[in-house]
Amino acid sequence: MAKYDETKVPRGTSRRWEVLMSDDGAPPATRQDGRTALDVRAEHRVLQSFSDSELRLMPLLAEAERLARRGHYLDLHDPARAGFVAEGDEVVEPGQHVIARNEVTGALWDELQRACDGVLGRRSPTRLRPAV
Repeated sequence: MAKYDETKVPRGTSRRWEVLMSDDGAPPATRQDGRTALDVRAEHRVLQSFSDSELRLMPLLAEAERLARRGHYLDLHDPARAGFVAEGDEVVEPGQHVIARNEVTGALWDELQRACDGVLGRRSPTRLRPAV
């Protein structure tokens, strides 16, 4: 990456910091270990109400993977931060289990949010899917 002083900045209002923080050229993240929420179900109360097939559809981010700026994530260790937005400088720590919003369906994401509310004792909207 070019140094701060070497980066070309478009003419006009100086927004050098926007040019440096852009994720446009960043390569997409790749799944290296293939772990899913099913592998860590016993460690998290949030996952107890999901079926095995649903948990297989929730890939976990690999350790040391960088979170995309403005991406939505759910940290299974911290249900109070359900659906947090990354700033772009965070990485998945060893032992941390994070699910990316863009890796699961909208229905599963909503269920994850409700499960986090349930663990915390918060009131959440009623379940949309029938109990199985």
